Amino acid sequence: MSIDPAADYFQIFAIERGYAIDRDALERRYLELARVVHPDRFVGAPSGERRLAMERSSALNVAYRALRDPVRRAEYLVKLGGVDLDSSDPETGAPKPDQAFLIEMIELREQLEEAGDDEDAIDELRDAIEARADSSLDDAVDAIGRAEIAAAARALVVHRYLRRFLEEVDAADE
Repeated sequence: MSIDPAADYFQIFAIERGYAIDRDALERRYLELARVVHPDRFVGAPSGERRLAMERSSALNVAYRALRDPVRRAEYLVKLGGVDLDSSDPETGAPKPDQAFLIEMIELREQLEEAGDDEDAIDELRDAIEARADSSLDDAVDAIGRAEIAAAARALVVHRYLRRFLEEVDAADE
């Protein structure tokens, strides 16, 4: 069985490209493929075959991690659509958030600072931001379903900002 490290993740698992996937089927296929390409099966093989086994196993693991996670799967679908959220390229990279959103993020940080040690205020802020992050992911998934990759990319950028802010909230709560 051959796994092409350059193949798209959905092709590796022989599943239809899309956000909605059967996670149990994905896991079963992953375990099946992992048994076949695991580097331990190639210990006595020539060095070229061992290297190829490592590459195939690595590609399988990267693909599995991306597809089993809802956020990574959405980001990967956006990347397949031509927008790389990890790039700052003005044409194919992550879209820039609008100024109003950036100002809102500054205001949220000020709210967090003002909350100080008030655990109730921090919990309330966390709950509100978690709800917005979930909503932005839902917006991205809806946009992916409509093949509106630019809209999905914008929603995922918002999601990333909100998740980073939640990390700050968690750090302030400790």
